[in-house]
Amino acid sequence: MLYRDALAYLDTFTNYERTHQAEAMRAVRPERMLRLCERLGHPQHRFRSILVAGTNGKGSICAMTYAILRAANLRVGLYTSPHVEDLRERIRVSDRGGTILAAEEVSAAAGLPTPASDWIGQREFATLVKRVQPVVEALRREFPDDPLTYFEVLTALAWLQFVQHGVEVAVLEVGLGGRLDATNVVDPAVTVIGPIGLDHTDVLGTELAAIAREKAGIIKSGVTLTAPQAPEVLALLRETAAARGGRLLECGRDFSAQVTAHTPHGLVLTLHGVRGRYEGTQVSLLGRHQADNAALAVAAVESLSETGVPYSAVQVGLSQVQWPGRLEVVHDAPFTVLDGAHNPPAAQALRTALEELWPGRRMHLLIGMSNDKDIQAAARILGPVAASVICATSGHPRACAPERLQEQFAPYTQVTAIADPIDALMYLFNVIDPQDVVVVTGSLFLVGAVRAALRRAQPQMRKIKARRLKQTIEESKEA
Repeated sequence: MLYRDALAYLDTFTNYERTHQAEAMRAVRPERMLRLCERLGHPQHRFRSILVAGTNGKGSICAMTYAILRAANLRVGLYTSPHVEDLRERIRVSDRGGTILAAEEVSAAAGLPTPASDWIGQREFATLVKRVQPVVEALRREFPDDPLTYFEVLTALAWLQFVQHGVEVAVLEVGLGGRLDATNVVDPAVTVIGPIGLDHTDVLGTELAAIAREKAGIIKSGVTLTAPQAPEVLALLRETAAARGGRLLECGRDFSAQVTAHTPHGLVLTLHGVRGRYEGTQVSLLGRHQADNAALAVAAVESLSETGVPYSAVQVGLSQVQWPGRLEVVHDAPFTVLDGAHNPPAAQALRTALEELWPGRRMHLLIGMSNDKDIQAAARILGPVAASVICATSGHPRACAPERLQEQFAPYTQVTAIADPIDALMYLFNVIDPQDVVVVTGSLFLVGAVRAALRRAQPQMRKIKARRLKQTIEESKEA
């Protein structure tokens, strides 16, 4: 089986990331994933795991936790969703103390992402799909009314990859909710719950408490860490942990982070963990909200370890962490920022960061969102700080029409609809001042499309001048 055949086979399964089917998503039951795991020999029990849920920040928490564990000389697995450009981003394995370097498996000159050396390889991916195919097809025949989904099969592939590479600890990001998610059939050593807010309300519920109840479904009898939460959410998490014989540690009470510097190059933090204090810790990610995420990551590693965490692992791991498409600066003149903010809390975090990092500069938004998101709230938060807004579409099946976005942003600033995001980006580079800031946001699908175009134009995106950037984007598009 070739890699393209493996991708085509996966595409025969229902993918809720592309076709949002709220009723079907509410009907998901963990028994289906458990059946698949049983047929595969229960790979989810053959490594220790840290399971991370939440409305926002869970991907960043996972990336930081992975980076610290990697720097601690462990063989670590990482499973996240969705991807920005390449499906293989979701399944990663780092060897003991391994530094993640660019691999040459895929040529950037061919217009494809250059993978990091920890991504699952194309051959490995295809081999694993071929291995699970007979099992999956047997389940299809036996349970025709309860078919596996794209995410469930992909999750099983990740776990098989971890077992195959002898992963000691896997960091797992919950896909949606928690209680019914495919990842929740593991028996995690530590669970982490990031900030909980209103999102996916048609699936998880319209009240904060209902959403929190779904997220709290990952809490087991061990240690659970939580970000600062609304009072009703925190009360529910405390009650759930107590009922299950677990221990709940709270950010701001049991561990914390203080920001001592925040620049366009990252954060400097003082971290108070559950065991140690880490001063002058540099974090390569932007946004003050990443401070609590870093505190959660450090506390998760401390809770996992029985012998303590090397001070250098925290310092080195957080200084090297990478998480594309989340307040990622990809160009300097004009500053071009990619951020997949897709709900009100994320939009507010983005606005706060922009106002702090680039005060007084004119902000220009290139935005595209999915139909099921709170577009009105995004416009209310981001519209007032934008000198102009261009509404585009990522081409994703759930993408909102640019004209609908335009209606929502029009009361706040100058708005234009340009459906093609690359055309929109070229337009911006032609009309704005090099001292301005371009912000691509609203959807990771849009961010991925723009990031791919920028990378094709110039792999070293932050090192080229705006004029050359416009020229290379045009050349790339023509090619």
